[in-house]
Amino acid sequence: MQITSSDVPEDEVTLFRVELNKDISLNCNMTDRYEIAWYNQNPDSGRLTLLMIAKMSSAAGRKLLVTYNLNRSRLKVDADAEITAVTLVITGVTESDSGLYFCGTKSVSSEMHFEKPIRLEMKDKLTDRQNKDKSVTELPKCEVKITEEPKDAVDVTEEPKDLTDEVTPTERVLMFAGVGLAVFVFFLTTVVAGGIIYHRGWQRGLKAAKHGALMDRRSAE
Repeated sequence: MQITSSDVPEDEVTLFRVELNKDISLNCNMTDRYEIAWYNQNPDSGRLTLLMIAKMSSAAGRKLLVTYNLNRSRLKVDADAEITAVTLVITGVTESDSGLYFCGTKSVSSEMHFEKPIRLEMKDKLTDRQNKDKSVTELPKCEVKITEEPKDAVDVTEEPKDLTDEVTPTERVLMFAGVGLAVFVFFLTTVVAGGIIYHRGWQRGLKAAKHGALMDRRSAE
């Protein structure tokens, strides 16, 4: 029996996602059926592999007997009491377990009826592919943070700076020169004023002496 992926439309497939190394249970309806078989189709090669065959037996009570098991250490079947719902249990799922799973059942006729297929995908593998697509289709976000205050901003809590720190050496020279010039002018003014006062006092004394001599001369005559 050969089944290809093109034979199964995607809208008729049940998607089942599982994490690696986890156990998974795939259900199948077996109402009014006496035989069940599970198949797996490899997603790459398309090869269909028979996994399990079980048949109903009434020889020692109503039981489901497994007549074929590809991997007894990882595959088993469970059924309810009425054997109307059968479950394929896969333990420790690996990437090689990915693909389509088909449940086929038989009634009195030899024709096998297939349930809706189940597509098994690995969550880790799917996440890696989604992240890869996301990194290609989305532009990286750019976040800009301003950590410096604008230069024109004024901190009202800052103490005023010492104005002397802003005086240049040239300005200091001019300041001292101005002070020295002021002292010199003051000294010069004092000297000139003293000279004027002395000259006026000398003139007054000379005038008084002349006046006194004149008076003495008149008295003698």
